[in-house]
Amino acid sequence: MTENTPARKTTSRKPAAPKAAKAEALNEEVSFEHAGITFTLPTDPKKLPLTLLMTDDEIEATRIVLGERQFTEYLATNPTIEDFGQLVDKMSEARGRGSDSGN
Repeated sequence: MTENTPARKTTSRKPAAPKAAKAEALNEEVSFEHAGITFTLPTDPKKLPLTLLMTDDEIEATRIVLGERQFTEYLATNPTIEDFGQLVDKMSEARGRGSDSGN
């Protein structure tokens, strides 16, 4: 790097959000807002339904994680594909996984 070349910023993976980490340690649920709905999720992956491991479909996986009541409430908002992506990102962030952490 020369003295005229600005330093490039590097990004690192964010650690689990403190709120989510605390909730997971206490085996509590986390909540987040999206599309005017307050969603709640378990933080402990072992508390998720076994059927989650039986699907490769992201929409079905989201339905399983949210449960029928929350997923039906979400569908009633007539979401777009873009909105669904935002929901999935918020789910990951709420659980302390960040939107770039994958499945």
